[in-house]
Amino acid sequence: MTNWNALTSFISSNYDVNEMTDSRVKMVFNTGDLRSQVVFLWRMELAQGEEWIQVESVIGPIASLDMVQALRIMENHVCGGLALSGELLTVRHAAPLANLDANEIVRPIVLVTSTADDLEKQLIGSDTF
Repeated sequence: MTNWNALTSFISSNYDVNEMTDSRVKMVFNTGDLRSQVVFLWRMELAQGEEWIQVESVIGPIASLDMVQALRIMENHVCGGLALSGELLTVRHAAPLANLDANEIVRPIVLVTSTADDLEKQLIGSDTF
């Protein structure tokens, strides 16, 4: 993928997209056991005009979560880190778009989705996001 348009074309061809704007793609994945997980792809631009993709999935409201437990769960995860989006805790991964191969977006989408769902299951117990 060389830019956002190439990425969204790839995503539209390979995934069910719920919403798409000039800077965001929203998808919902079935994660099994009657659970689903919302995942966002964000177009990010550095000050120098360099385009990046950010993959993000919500875990839950920060106020109701045990952050130490969340960090311990993330301890052995290779892809994604914890971040805040407003008052929501998320799993987030980012990469530059310039030379991104398909596997460099497909695998992080899967890992961010499964990690966020696992954290939501362990920390909240219900399927909210």
